[in-house]
Amino acid sequence: MTNESDIWANPNFPSVDQSDRTVPVNLRQTGRPDITLLISTRARKSPYWHLAVEAGCRRAEVYNRMYLPRGYVSKEGDGGSAAEYESLTERVTLWDIAAARQIRVQGPGATEFVDYVVTRDVTRLAPMRAAYVVLCDTEGRVVNDPLLLKFSPEEYWFSISDSDLSLWLKGVNAGKGFDVRIEEIDVSPVQVQGAQAHRLMADLIGDTASGMPPFGLAEARIEGLPVVVSRTGFSGEAGYEVYLKNSSTHAEKMWNAILRAGEKYGLAVTGPIQPHRISSGILAWGQDVDHEMVPFQVGLAAHIPRTKASDYIGRDALERMRAEIAAGHHPYKLTMVGLRMEGEPIADYLSDFWLVAPAPDAEPVGYVTSAAYAPKLRTNVALARLPVDLAVPGTPVYVFEPTGDATGRSIPAVVSVFPIE
Repeated sequence: MTNESDIWANPNFPSVDQSDRTVPVNLRQTGRPDITLLISTRARKSPYWHLAVEAGCRRAEVYNRMYLPRGYVSKEGDGGSAAEYESLTERVTLWDIAAARQIRVQGPGATEFVDYVVTRDVTRLAPMRAAYVVLCDTEGRVVNDPLLLKFSPEEYWFSISDSDLSLWLKGVNAGKGFDVRIEEIDVSPVQVQGAQAHRLMADLIGDTASGMPPFGLAEARIEGLPVVVSRTGFSGEAGYEVYLKNSSTHAEKMWNAILRAGEKYGLAVTGPIQPHRISSGILAWGQDVDHEMVPFQVGLAAHIPRTKASDYIGRDALERMRAEIAAGHHPYKLTMVGLRMEGEPIADYLSDFWLVAPAPDAEPVGYVTSAAYAPKLRTNVALARLPVDLAVPGTPVYVFEPTGDATGRSIPAVVSVFPIE
């Protein structure tokens, strides 16, 4: 008779330690990806959801238990993702990203608390500045990689990626007792991204936009509505994020104001656009980075400072890993790389992770996490996790496009620098 310990020792039932994994734990490579996504009360709709539908949203996915628009232009005759890419790189785009929920940490202990849960030294971050930050668990694995907005030493907002950060923060504080209040607030962001984003935002908020440095923050008004604007984005192009306060009440008024102001710049409503994100090396939570990974695996070593004065969650584990890496002994098997891939242009999102091998007849040793055709580079580009010894620019590999079984047609590729050039 098999006991429970034998079951969990079986490699088909992996333990928490994923350091030797060569395929993702949720790899399936089966089933149709084009089924209808049910719109019900289980998942939330953003205050802009009906406006996104009016603008032509034809598909969405769930992100932070909320519907996130991911495509507007039909690929049959209207250009699909290529048309949206052109809108971003030549004109300007508006995205509903309310699914990036805003978690406010407020109170006398806010700086001390935030400094404890993120790897970055936030005591050195000036008020009215934003920063990309990483939160890890005690084993050094990534919990979330949000944008942090610092308003004052007593108020911070986390603009979160796709994991329930509010529960993590409240759980940490339940044991630590910092003098803070942690809550999700009625603030919903949109992104204004693209070649004409600076001009459009200057029309909307005046000199405040032109004077903002990268990762700067500003309080402003659009159509009389109070907003926070950050010079940030997820596109690899010029861009801003606009955080509307009391968004459940005022969504239509702000959205329509941006549409009107954007008409002369050829504004298009789109979702996040894959090719530029991938080639720019911008990671997507749940695709490129997740709770199995540690920052050193996914190019985030720069966000793990050696000299931070105060302690933070995961520090001991991360410093042990750093020492192992310096000694030439990587504490993980796979690391993030960029790929240039041959083959027909990839016109849509991958419905599963594509496996990667060092030769057409070899066993898979890694997998692609995101891929798309990048018109400016005139090639397919991808982010992938490969063994450290293969993570050298110029190394040839083969990507297997699924055909219903574990591996399918092999596509030649070459490891690229990261970001991809």
